[in-house]
Amino acid sequence: MAAKCGQVLTSVLPALLLGLTAGRPFISLTGPSQRTTPGNPVPFNCTAGPFSSWDFNVTWMKGSDEQPASAQHLVTNNQGNYFVTSKVWVTLTLQDLLLEITCEVTHRALGEPLRKTMNLSQVLQVVPTLKITTKTSGTYIHVQQRVNLTCHASHFYPSHLCLTWMENRHQVHTVESPQVTRNPDGTYSLKHTWQAEATLDGSEFACWVVQDEQPPVRANITLRAQAPRLGKEPFFGIPTSALRSGLADACRALTVSQSCSRSLADIGQDRQRRDRAGEELQLTYVSSGFPSRHITVTWFKKNHELPKTQTYVHPSGDTHNVTSRVLVPLQADNVLSFVQCHVSHKSTLVFQKAINLDQYLRVPPTVTVSQSSRSSDLVAVTCRVQRFYPQSVHLTWTENCHTIKGAEQLTSKQNSDGTYTLESLHLVNVSGPGSEQVLTCKVQHETQPPIQASLILSAEAHGTYKPIGSSGPEMPALIFVAFLLGFKVLLAMSFIVTYICRWQSR
Repeated sequence: MAAKCGQVLTSVLPALLLGLTAGRPFISLTGPSQRTTPGNPVPFNCTAGPFSSWDFNVTWMKGSDEQPASAQHLVTNNQGNYFVTSKVWVTLTLQDLLLEITCEVTHRALGEPLRKTMNLSQVLQVVPTLKITTKTSGTYIHVQQRVNLTCHASHFYPSHLCLTWMENRHQVHTVESPQVTRNPDGTYSLKHTWQAEATLDGSEFACWVVQDEQPPVRANITLRAQAPRLGKEPFFGIPTSALRSGLADACRALTVSQSCSRSLADIGQDRQRRDRAGEELQLTYVSSGFPSRHITVTWFKKNHELPKTQTYVHPSGDTHNVTSRVLVPLQADNVLSFVQCHVSHKSTLVFQKAINLDQYLRVPPTVTVSQSSRSSDLVAVTCRVQRFYPQSVHLTWTENCHTIKGAEQLTSKQNSDGTYTLESLHLVNVSGPGSEQVLTCKVQHETQPPIQASLILSAEAHGTYKPIGSSGPEMPALIFVAFLLGFKVLLAMSFIVTYICRWQSR
């Protein structure tokens, strides 16, 4: 249906433009209807005419580089005039923000070529990278102290976006069009500061950024005040991967856990790192000011004591300091689980804290593609994205390496174990003859490499498709009619032969 509509539009558009231009040659250039991120191919269409003859030439240029056209169609109207429609596929890059795509048509009747240009920035979308930094007035964060949290959104395009601050998953502040700064590469960056209040129990703050209708991008931070317990109060260091345990010591002097996490992340990546199921997570507890060394730190997960713990008690003047670390094995069903830390001094419980594992766990999805017939000409292809966490995923369909739009995408549903499942449906027309169609479902889960699954659809393999030269649906009826007529002729011949034999016997 889409192909037929495209053919109709291709034939009608020149006629409409001809009426508007009163026979003067025109040129039009159109691009994709939606913005696309770098790395994806997008189509551009160029239409020109009317011409008295078909000896014209179409040239595509991206910046100063010529681009080969993928398709070119010639159309004539009732007056014998010619129109040309040319298509080119361009794979976008970040550097294309400053470039143009140009369609140029030459013809012997033209004094100068027809030329149309479009800025590639009109079709590009660059997703921002986010991080949150903190600025405190002292070494320690005290109860009800105000702390400046700054959300940094870097290298995005276009400039318009919506920024939202969340506290413990509740919206606290929204900025529709924050002030931005233009970068030399054509992208934009911004910084927005929100003042938060530190509490004893701790709060999770998140900065959400939404561009147009794209999935939101976010960064998280946990802010916790120190509680006065036995002199200097305890705090938790941010958990790090067991592979980075040597860097965890840098977290000891920081009470804002995300600041430490960011310093680690800046070494290798911009966004907060989650540990996937199967890895080990390191949690650190640090405290000082105990009057004696009789300190016990115990870690629990699902009411079972964790074995991989290391606790060090060392004197500091007249008091003692304690540092305890634990390696927590992460599993796919730990989204709703938590780890408890119990600190006892001379058998008296002086501190306890529960740490939810969902803020540090990543469960990658499993992606499968299946098909089922909906009618004689349509095949329903379903992409199932199962058991993933966190919820944010971006799903795209491609057909023969070209991104397709309009697939039915449902909202992800949460499973009983806290993970999510998503299904996307795409209808494919297999009624016409053609080569095999390769349908691919690509799923981007946070900043991880995309996971994809593919399905090959062949018109010959579909039950309702009939290749050229086949009998078709009318052939069984013809065979039945021929059989019936043959039977009647045979019956008549038997009567005639019987009659002749009886007549001769008389």
